[in-house]
Amino acid sequence: MSAGDDLAHRAVPNDPGAVIPFTVVERLCRAQGIEAMAVIPAPEELDGADFAQMLQDGVGDMDWLVRQQELRRHPRRLLPGATRLLCTALPYHAERTPAGCEQEPAGLRRARYAAGSDYHHLYRRRLAAIGDALDAQGRPGWVHRALVDSAPLNERQLARRAGLGWIGRNALLISPATGSYRFLGYLLTSAPLAEHIAGLGEDRCGRCTACETRCPTRALTGRRVLSERCISYLTIEHQGVISKALAAVFEGWWYGCDLCQEACPWNRMAPAAGDARLRGDEPSARQLLAVRVHDFDQVFAGRAMRRIGYTRYRRNLLVALFSLGRLDEARQLLAASPELALVQAQGVELGVAPEG
Repeated sequence: MSAGDDLAHRAVPNDPGAVIPFTVVERLCRAQGIEAMAVIPAPEELDGADFAQMLQDGVGDMDWLVRQQELRRHPRRLLPGATRLLCTALPYHAERTPAGCEQEPAGLRRARYAAGSDYHHLYRRRLAAIGDALDAQGRPGWVHRALVDSAPLNERQLARRAGLGWIGRNALLISPATGSYRFLGYLLTSAPLAEHIAGLGEDRCGRCTACETRCPTRALTGRRVLSERCISYLTIEHQGVISKALAAVFEGWWYGCDLCQEACPWNRMAPAAGDARLRGDEPSARQLLAVRVHDFDQVFAGRAMRRIGYTRYRRNLLVALFSLGRLDEARQLLAASPELALVQAQGVELGVAPEG
């Protein structure tokens, strides 16, 4: 029996119809290194107005959002029989303060969340372990499903409803205690968990517009992100050529972007990731540029960057170099990538010719 199972065995009421106290859930979460949690009834249906507005704004190559819009409004359809939703958050910041970022501010940069191992698997296993511990001691037939950015779920709306934070002007969930450098994870379950609201949902942005002002592509408006202008979208989800006008203001970002979070005052004391696997070393620009197709998968094994593939990786580096005015290196990259049509097309868009 694992420590989690033993804890559940001692704490879950013997009466199979009794409500499981939140203190039980809290201890199971903390045993998995999860410090922020809340429990709400699994909604039958969510208000779809915000999501409809996002679709109207445009979602570019993320066409699955259009296909899954009905499912996103009905969380219980993800697990028939689910009645409760455990909402959690896990810090991923590598340092105590944004100013202490391990990357060179004027160099090639990637989003902090991608510093270490891919969070999907690490976080989902923790939530699944909590579900297993509850199911093992509960009524026969209890079911659960762990969800970490892996299913059509309106994560931020649900986290706000659970009181884990408010939606800031950068469209991210912000907590007054831990800021916004956090992953969100959920456990849908049929276990009769006691409801518990975290109580941090009050909007505290006030008159601050630092994130909107800092965004170089002007992708933030009305507490939502205009996907097709967002550096994170363009470097991670966008399949084609990035416009020269947007590329010019990338400020060296080659995978994701943290500028709106760095500008947020609530992130000044953001806690570091508790799991060392979520923290990692950043290769130098020379090392990044030296990666070739035959070693790309090995270099980024188990990390989020691998999902964009080698071709878009090289496109992103080209755009990042261009945005920093490092045109000689951009030309060298183009010259070393004659077989990559997307990279060559990106060079044409930027007006950068291959060296030689």
